[in-house]
Amino acid sequence: MANGADHTAAGALTGVAMACYAQHQEEPVNPLLAITASTVFSKLPDWIEPATNPHHRQFFHSVSFLVILGYGLKKAYDWKPEDRGSQLLRFLALCAGAGYISHLALDSLTPRSLPLLGKI
Repeated sequence: MANGADHTAAGALTGVAMACYAQHQEEPVNPLLAITASTVFSKLPDWIEPATNPHHRQFFHSVSFLVILGYGLKKAYDWKPEDRGSQLLRFLALCAGAGYISHLALDSLTPRSLPLLGKI
């Protein structure tokens, strides 16, 4: 079962993958920024819904939220910003979303998995 250290490691690895992705873009981004953003956002679900009991997984740990997040990431991926600030914002959004998804992916592999909707 994934714990805090597992989520941190998965977020950091996701950040490394995003840093590699960034190196193939027109304007490369500092890899430390990608790793930090992905790692921080890989912990966000448990900050929103702390693991205080076995049934802590609600809406922000659900398949529904994963679908919403995936849709948002697709929109961010398709966005073609023209200025450097917007390009950085797009990249940070992709890193944050990828980090969050890494958390949900690990949680989906546990015996309790993810609820379909959860309580909002």
